[in-house]
Amino acid sequence: MDAGTVMSKTKKQLARYFSSTIVMALALVSSGCTSVMTPMTGTPVTQLPKELLGASRSDLVPVPVVLLARKRPEEYVIQQGDILAVYIRGILPYSDPAAVPPAPPVNFNTSTSELPPSIGFPIPVQDLGVINLPLLPPIEVAGLTLEQIREKVLAAYLEREIIRPTDEVPIISIMKERRNDILVLRSETNMSSTSTGVSARSDQSSAAYTLDLPFYKSDVLNALTESGGLPGINEKNEVVVYRTSRISAENRQAIIAKLMSPASSCSPVMTGYDVATSTGITFDDCMACSDGMVEDSIVTRIPLRMPPGQIPELSSADIELEDGDIVMVESRETEMFYTGGLLGGGQYLIPRDYDLDVLGALAIAGQGLASQSAGGGMRSGLGGPSPSLLFIIRKMPCGRTFNIMVDLQQAMNDSTQNILVQPGDTLILRYKAHEELTNFSIGTFFTYGIRQLFQNN
Repeated sequence: MDAGTVMSKTKKQLARYFSSTIVMALALVSSGCTSVMTPMTGTPVTQLPKELLGASRSDLVPVPVVLLARKRPEEYVIQQGDILAVYIRGILPYSDPAAVPPAPPVNFNTSTSELPPSIGFPIPVQDLGVINLPLLPPIEVAGLTLEQIREKVLAAYLEREIIRPTDEVPIISIMKERRNDILVLRSETNMSSTSTGVSARSDQSSAAYTLDLPFYKSDVLNALTESGGLPGINEKNEVVVYRTSRISAENRQAIIAKLMSPASSCSPVMTGYDVATSTGITFDDCMACSDGMVEDSIVTRIPLRMPPGQIPELSSADIELEDGDIVMVESRETEMFYTGGLLGGGQYLIPRDYDLDVLGALAIAGQGLASQSAGGGMRSGLGGPSPSLLFIIRKMPCGRTFNIMVDLQQAMNDSTQNILVQPGDTLILRYKAHEELTNFSIGTFFTYGIRQLFQNN
């Protein structure tokens, strides 16, 4: 073979080599996952403010359930809505003084009531806490015990000389205690995972309960007990009470409009990674921003798990329920983390009562450091490095997103860099530049270099 033929063949081989290289480079660029052509930026874990490191769940302990129940009163105090049983010989019911008085009626309570049998005729405690008895003006009894009411009624009849001191004293007992209608909404949903982690939601398990509770059982604990117990694993560890009993008809629309209006401090959205932007909102302002709902005295949020040693600040007004109040236990269907990049698209439920770090999240998403990429993009190939650069796009309370950069190789050896995954996080797995270039070189060699070696031989 002459020199010209060899030179021509070499040129053709070089042309094929460069054309193949260009084709593979274009494929690398068009994949959309390259760290060389479309780099991402983020703040390293070691430089994060502590507010962005994530809140731990494993250390939380259940709130003692006794704090959710109202204290049982030592003496029953009469209020509007109670029904008294009253018997006054010769007056209630009226009978001729010369005749034998009729026997008083005996009232047996239903199985749902804990009150003993009562004697007498029903006398309801009306508006403003008053009762009406024969031959007497309205008597105010709100806030009094049965013994105090008995003394007050006897004194009123004696003052008007309707009965004599030697006559029998009135018999007053409770026929029916006041009760409260409480609405309980439980949003527990059945969640089933698919191969991509996307949860299927079924509304059939969402339920509402209308409870008729006596006032001394009208509390959060009894409302939960009567509606299925404490929140399950698909429900939040929190109870929200809407105090509709405190909303008057006159200002109902105004209060609802206030609840639905966004918080003024959350209206501007921050972008980038600066501590302060041209909007004038600082990083601290963004972290302290509310969730967009103005909650005042008509909304009470009761946590069911708290850090150890911390006593929840729950007053009696927080756990006691009134007629018309709404108790809500929300679903955890929004406590998800999302995946993208080499992990592929998916969403996964975050554990409720224990922590999930980034390495655990990768395992849940089906991606280990020693395995090849599972979602579209370039595979590591024979002997190539696995992707080890993870970006966490974390949402802040004011709406801003913050990019966090995690080196997975360092996270395996340094627990401080293996940060916790929070609800709403998006995990993007990518190659580092040298990892992608190494894989590209290996792929080029195995797809073209070996073939050329065999062709030359």
